[in-house]
Amino acid sequence: MKPFHKPTSPYFSCGPTKKPPGWNPRKLGLQNISRYHRSESAQKYLNELLNRLKILLKIPKEYSIFLTPGSCTGAMESVIWSVLNKETNITSIVYDFWGIEWSRSIEKLNLKQEIRSCLNGKMPNLENININDDIVFVWTGTTTGMSLNNLNWLSSSHVGLVICDANSSVFIYDIEWNKIDITVFSWQKALGSEAQHGIVVMSPKAIKRLNKKQTKYIPKTLNLKNYTMPINTPSFLCFSDFEFCLDWFNKKGGIRWSNKRCLENRDVLDKWSNENKFISYFCKDQRYRSISPCFFKLENISNNKFKNIISFLDNEKIAYDIESYRKAEKGFRIWTGPTILKKDLIRLTNWLDWTFDNIK
Repeated sequence: MKPFHKPTSPYFSCGPTKKPPGWNPRKLGLQNISRYHRSESAQKYLNELLNRLKILLKIPKEYSIFLTPGSCTGAMESVIWSVLNKETNITSIVYDFWGIEWSRSIEKLNLKQEIRSCLNGKMPNLENININDDIVFVWTGTTTGMSLNNLNWLSSSHVGLVICDANSSVFIYDIEWNKIDITVFSWQKALGSEAQHGIVVMSPKAIKRLNKKQTKYIPKTLNLKNYTMPINTPSFLCFSDFEFCLDWFNKKGGIRWSNKRCLENRDVLDKWSNENKFISYFCKDQRYRSISPCFFKLENISNNKFKNIISFLDNEKIAYDIESYRKAEKGFRIWTGPTILKKDLIRLTNWLDWTFDNIK
């Protein structure tokens, strides 16, 4: 039978992600709108908010935080330009399309790089990485629905820098900061906040490397060495939105609550997919399946039927933007982050089942 109830919200996109329940633009603090971003008041506001972020995520006190333009992309590009050098080999771990982007950026700078790549739903070889290499990896790949989930594979005696794109894992996983030298992310994924601004978290070891590198020919917006916070004019409207989402996240219970919510949400899709003849997880090994998002490849659905299903879900306001990443194979990519309600995922799966049988 055709389902009676639609999800209370159709926003299942992997980015931008759904706003927290209760979000309203009228609830945002606007006290710093139109202020000069280097004024004492504005600087105090930005610093206090970033310090709150540091405490909530349990980032070590000795680690530094940089604010960059360009969301997580800008943050990672600034690290690649400002920190990596020609003297140190780089091991790039690639199992999603953002990993490809970072490895290509490294290649364009003519840096020495070993690429360990696998894009068929399996994890690349994580063993016997030279401890002197810099390592660049994505913790959770939203384009493939895969995640390393932990850093048990990483040697505790690693000498080179460990550089992590944690854009879809921070605020969801309990990050092992002491094992990572540089972490980049934006706050728009798990929190549902507005993007545009990127965060770079650096250990003392990474700061030491940064200070040694010659950065004469680096574009200003990518140069972390001569950094004065903020490196360009930030959006205080975005920061007000971030403050609201951070308050919501803290009140709900922080990382522990968020991780539990994501596991519960994925469990809905696990049970749904187990006996479904139309879809299957792209990630073959359950150990590496992300708890947000989930990516399912098509089994018995033609391209035309798939397009018609996507159009139906959109027109009926059941689900927006769950089509797979543009460079990945056709399938459904569903965000299961902490702002998503379990009952909405159940309703979505009911509607998907109906479309599989009734949309031509």
